[in-house]
Amino acid sequence: MLENHQVVKRSLNDSVMASNRVAAGTGIKGLASNQLSGPIGIFVDVNLDLYVADCQNRRVQLFQSGESKGITVAGSASLNPTIILSCPTRIILDAEKYLFIVDMVNGRIIGSDLNGFRCLVGCYGMGSESNQLASPSGLSFDRSGNLFVTDDENSRIQKFKYLKRYCVNTSSVFQKTYSSSLTNNSQMYYRDCQKENFYYESIQVKVIKSGYYSFRGSGAIDPYGSIYKNKFNPLDPSENLLDQDYDRCSDIQFKLNIHLDVGMIYVLVMTTFESKETGEFSIVVFSENEVTLDRLSTPVSIQLKYSSKLTDDSPTYYRDCQVPQCHYETLQIDVNTT
Repeated sequence: MLENHQVVKRSLNDSVMASNRVAAGTGIKGLASNQLSGPIGIFVDVNLDLYVADCQNRRVQLFQSGESKGITVAGSASLNPTIILSCPTRIILDAEKYLFIVDMVNGRIIGSDLNGFRCLVGCYGMGSESNQLASPSGLSFDRSGNLFVTDDENSRIQKFKYLKRYCVNTSSVFQKTYSSSLTNNSQMYYRDCQKENFYYESIQVKVIKSGYYSFRGSGAIDPYGSIYKNKFNPLDPSENLLDQDYDRCSDIQFKLNIHLDVGMIYVLVMTTFESKETGEFSIVVFSENEVTLDRLSTPVSIQLKYSSKLTDDSPTYYRDCQVPQCHYETLQIDVNTT
């Protein structure tokens, strides 16, 4: 009951609406452990414990069977917060008691594991691309583990295929290893608009058959992996980006499980979590089909450095109607390539 800020229950054998009993919430909007604010989705497990997507409180509450006070299991107020929610709407609990949450306003699907919560789908902003969502409202799994998401603003239902974990000693799985190193002579770029420079290496990826491919990166450095479609533009690292990952707390420091199409060119970019790290790294690709990895050269050259100084004699203007006036200098920029 969204507007009444409550969850009620009624026996299927009793058709009288007056027999409704309160399962969670006081009926008064609030943030206390026994209150809810705009609850939307629920899940009841085999122990009759109730999980509530408490939308306006930006949390998921667990009401154990017979208890009126809830425990925050997801959201900034949880005991071990690892993710911030913005209007959760649906919840599913699997047989291993891992939660899957629709984080509607953030346009993503969240999942839990032994290390807390992590983003599963829609992790890099809302949109209409195949790896994006816009105001998702519901989710469901089929028997094969495939995920179905109601993608409201895109007016579609998205299916995300379950990717089984590959075993290195499985004879039917191809394993491709790429080894290299980042040095002081490696190419550099500004990752995600930060001021620090990062060394990187770009690798062209080609597949002979469409399917799912699993990339694993490790090394003496803290690898940060990103994969792009068509090309990688070091001057705009968000352009053509399909996925990226890093994990500083694991021997396998980034993991990318992604569907690649035959006939397409992909670029895997290897950089580091910290600025200007150098050292050896390796990438292992597991797949049911062969894959080729070739190093690319996409240098970014700085052709001109301009230095100057603003003084008391510099011209002044009113910047966005502010007072006092600001000194300024104007530059004309000419380029030879669009």
